[in-house]
Amino acid sequence: MKKSFAFILLLALCLSNTAYAKKTADKTIVGTITAFDGADNFYLTIVDNKGKAHNALCMADLCDKLIEATDENLGGYKGKKVKVVVGKGNQTDAAGNIMGTMDAFIKIELIK
Repeated sequence: MKKSFAFILLLALCLSNTAYAKKTADKTIVGTITAFDGADNFYLTIVDNKGKAHNALCMADLCDKLIEATDENLGGYKGKKVKVVVGKGNQTDAAGNIMGTMDAFIKIELIK
């Protein structure tokens, strides 16, 4: 009887974690890089094919290149078509203290 109860409990936990994972799964957006702003955190704006702007923390590898860009054209990346994966990231203050979580571009792929 105890083994049956443990199995049912384990099964229920697995199913509930699967449901949670589906609710919190990362999403993908295809769009164009339009802006990059920074202070304590760096934010990238992508405008999708429907004209909707998506602003999120920039945490992907490409963000390092955008941080180093000194021109208005963002080092040649402004206007480039991209596919981004949106997850969650920690927003921090200047001292590095976590202030909260928000959407973050965790992967950026250039599209030709």
